[in-house]
Amino acid sequence: MSEGSSESARSLADSAVALVCLDIGGTLTEDASGPALPGAVEAVSALRDRWPVRLVTNTTSVPFRVLSERLLELGILDEPGHLVTPVMVARTLLPKRGHHRGVLIADKAQREDYAWFEEAEDGPAVLLATEAHEWKIRDLQPAFRRLLDGAAFYTLTRNRYYQTGGELRTDVGAAAALLAYSCGREPETLGKPSALLFDAVAKAAAVKRESIVMVGDDAEVDAAASVALGMRGFLVRTGKYRAGDEDRVSPSPTAVLDSLDALPDLLRHTEEFP
Repeated sequence: MSEGSSESARSLADSAVALVCLDIGGTLTEDASGPALPGAVEAVSALRDRWPVRLVTNTTSVPFRVLSERLLELGILDEPGHLVTPVMVARTLLPKRGHHRGVLIADKAQREDYAWFEEAEDGPAVLLATEAHEWKIRDLQPAFRRLLDGAAFYTLTRNRYYQTGGELRTDVGAAAALLAYSCGREPETLGKPSALLFDAVAKAAAVKRESIVMVGDDAEVDAAASVALGMRGFLVRTGKYRAGDEDRVSPSPTAVLDSLDALPDLLRHTEEFP
């Protein structure tokens, strides 16, 4: 646990923790499809003994079905309904807005999650769902033209990079930035750290957003952005964490932990204070 964790524990006591949200890749597992990190299964079990737990991920490359089955096998996920992804927000929000038709930028392996989205080059929306590593610039031109003509612009995430197989790779945020620069408009983000996602999580769990703790290895998206939303954002020094990440973001994380193992005791410690 980092210095200052006692002070963080005291500040956490000011409002009760009602729900713990955990990132997956780099926090619980080596990556989206990798093995569990040492101690992760035990830490999740200890947390679940006292608080409701949701796994909240910005992973877009693995379909919900595949990811949930993998996490159930690892003993990290207790039921599929406790896994939250940006696709769930998209599937609920876009049809309500009449934006379930348009240009979908997604890889073949992802498309089972988008049966609800009607692909049409003249549709009212552009939905970016992939890191676009295998896409060529010319493949993005239909989306670019629709955005110039005024189509609503959505991206599942704005993460800058992620880790897989021990190496860092550009994330969906890089492709979003390319299109945003070209069309002169910023997309609406549906995944972390969007209030849309966390409000949906809070509503489903019947808690206030301010009572949620978010834990992950991304200092910007998991920790700082959660604090900015009025939540608690914990950063773990695992996964894609790089030395000094906590000093490069604002607001600062609620606390910085060497790994998820330290979280159950830290949260229990808050209950010792009136």
